[in-house]
Amino acid sequence: MKYDIRLLTKAADVLLPKLTNPRHKAIISNYRRHALLEVCGFYEEILAPDMTVEEPDYWLYQGGTIHYKGMEKVRALYKSLVDTNTCVMMLEDEHLMVDDWGFTSESTFHTFMPAWIAASRGAEVDDLGATYIATARYGMHWPYDAQARMIGEHVYMGGTTFRKCPPAEVMTLEEVRATLAPLIEDARSVIAA
Repeated sequence: MKYDIRLLTKAADVLLPKLTNPRHKAIISNYRRHALLEVCGFYEEILAPDMTVEEPDYWLYQGGTIHYKGMEKVRALYKSLVDTNTCVMMLEDEHLMVDDWGFTSESTFHTFMPAWIAASRGAEVDDLGATYIATARYGMHWPYDAQARMIGEHVYMGGTTFRKCPPAEVMTLEEVRATLAPLIEDARSVIAA
């Protein structure tokens, strides 16, 4: 089954019309835009001053702790996702909760990656030319500043499994960018308004 990447932001799309608090709307709109940009590899726009604080602080927890503090380290993280062809991700079953401090999310992430990346993460790989999908549960909470800009990410990952992706199910970065382009333009206009 090929994932419909347009459903990446389904939880935010469902939640946004229900929100009445302008700050909460701004936080979820920021998150929605962030997700669209991230899977398209447009990280410089994520790190723009209207979306992210000057010194972001990221914590990733998966069998250990990885800390990225500061704009250059966070920029390098996003660049590595593009450089290793691991920025295409799909979320399923996401549940979101927003408050004045930020939001919390729980979902299933599917990350597309080259075989050599999957092997480096513990997958049994039988085809170095194939694309693999890593599937894991993610719990996240992201704090926001007074201007509804993201301060950072706290991401908890667990239960990762891998499977070889049939060629008909592969989502390439170019395909994702073409599909999400209208949604990204819409998200830009919401932030600008």
